[in-house]
Amino acid sequence: MWCTMSGEYVALLRKRALTAFKWSKRAYSEGDYDICVLQIEYAVQLYLKSLLYRILGEEVRGHNIRELFSLLAASLMEQNAEDLAREVMEYVRKHRRELTELSEAHTRAIYGLTEYGEKEARLLLRIAEQVLEKLQELEKKLFGG
Repeated sequence: MWCTMSGEYVALLRKRALTAFKWSKRAYSEGDYDICVLQIEYAVQLYLKSLLYRILGEEVRGHNIRELFSLLAASLMEQNAEDLAREVMEYVRKHRRELTELSEAHTRAIYGLTEYGEKEARLLLRIAEQVLEKLQELEKKLFGG
């Protein structure tokens, strides 16, 4: 059912995702909120891509988090994992606003007219942590462990 492509690439993407999340916390603690938010977006994006690679066996281009979640749901449907696909779609529906904020964080942190503040960065850190937990939970359901 699942593609058994190189687990090394999956592990590398996951490592990069978790490292980006770790650096986002450090940037937050140092008051560098734009970098914090930028790393948050990278963390979620890369973890999604690691999961998609594990399912599809190929790299996924693009960086919009909501689009990556949609691709995840569609990929699960194709793999006859309809219950998990519905779970992903429901998660996206319930957290649409938060996922939109994460998706826009990359562009706003680099090109935005204003800087992120402590409050916004703290909120995005919390959202990203919840998203990463959801992705890890989904990964366990798919692959065990």
